[in-house]
Amino acid sequence: MSDTSVPAQELTLDIETPAAGGTSIARHDGQVVFVSGALPGEKVRVRTEAGPAARFLRATVTEVIEASAHRVPDRRLDYAATGPAGFGGMEFAHVDLAHSRTLKAEVLADQLSRIGHIDHDAEVLPAPGETDGTDWRTRVQLAVDDEGRAGMLAPRSHEVIPVTTPPLAAGPLHDLDMTTLHVPGVRRLEFAWAGDHGALIVRGRPTAQILDEIESWLPTSFSLLAEASEPEKSRRRGRGGRAHGRGRAHASAPELRVARGEATLTETVDGRDFTVGADGFWQVHRDAAALLSSEVVDALPAEVDAITDLYCGVGLLGISAARAAGAPLFGVEGVETAIAHARDNAADLDARFLALGVDRARLPDSDVVILDPPRAGAGRKATSAIIESAARTLIYVSCDPATLARDLAALTGGGFTIESLTGFDLFPLTAHVETVTVLRR
Repeated sequence: MSDTSVPAQELTLDIETPAAGGTSIARHDGQVVFVSGALPGEKVRVRTEAGPAARFLRATVTEVIEASAHRVPDRRLDYAATGPAGFGGMEFAHVDLAHSRTLKAEVLADQLSRIGHIDHDAEVLPAPGETDGTDWRTRVQLAVDDEGRAGMLAPRSHEVIPVTTPPLAAGPLHDLDMTTLHVPGVRRLEFAWAGDHGALIVRGRPTAQILDEIESWLPTSFSLLAEASEPEKSRRRGRGGRAHGRGRAHASAPELRVARGEATLTETVDGRDFTVGADGFWQVHRDAAALLSSEVVDALPAEVDAITDLYCGVGLLGISAARAAGAPLFGVEGVETAIAHARDNAADLDARFLALGVDRARLPDSDVVILDPPRAGAGRKATSAIIESAARTLIYVSCDPATLARDLAALTGGGFTIESLTGFDLFPLTAHVETVTVLRR
């Protein structure tokens, strides 16, 4: 890389193949160009990004000269409050839904091969109950601009593009009218929905009047939480309490105060209730929790002695597996509030949980290990611990093909064999894909 600055330029390009992140690959004078808003097989006019010289260029489509048969009208226009709708988070807004799964499968196979040196034909299946790919999100985050308008960020930018309603949202989240809400002083709005109740978390430093306006605007089926001010934090610490939850909050998480309703939501999967914090992790797609739990249970061997659930969150996958197998469960998660909920969620099972980073935990002798890490993947320490453990079955749920490929290379090098690897389009119209990999040894 050089310190030389490269100016923006207009180019006409032939698009070749899909790339990670929802972009496509073209070439100009032998240099790779990652193009947003294009499809393989198209000829497009683009504008490249100015910046330091690099081994590749980034560009955005300004005109489609020869369109793919799989191109559709940009769905982001359905959400834009004013002007162009060039926000991030809907990388396949211009692509036929079925074809977007084909592109994701190609990227998944490429990353398995290129990063993990794993030759595996990848398939990405549609989400359960799929309609048009626009009504699935049960968790949505919106940024807020200086004028107090809520919207989505432009790609690789802090620019907020106002929206009329939360993009891709399901149920009551879809019905929220963002055009009537102006909240200066707010940095971010985090919405969640579960069953018949939702929650809104307000991040930033709005005035009491703005919070009152938000409460008046918010449907009564939603709880309202806000980041505690510094005086409030000090008072709560002095009383030995926390803003929410029965366990201690994660060390880096700002404290929240409940302005209305409850600090938790109840998710129901296969007839079992799971308590999760309003700001806690839960699968985003409305049907993901049930699907992934079912996939994990189906992958269990006929006889199970013990189960270890790594990155367990509030216990969804491990509890589902332990309930089906009748086996003891050990869960590990770095977020203490999630572990407190996991203990409650598993109160009727033979289960114990540890609030500790997975790469610091000593794994017990379990013949089945489940892991569902964040996008950073498991990494060297965790994969080494799994290889050295007694596990004979490993069920790896991943939301990032690149880190999955890296980790699978380590695991297969350590004696595991991939029995199956399936992709699920649990993030329709975005660049993301969920996978479930079953390994045995």
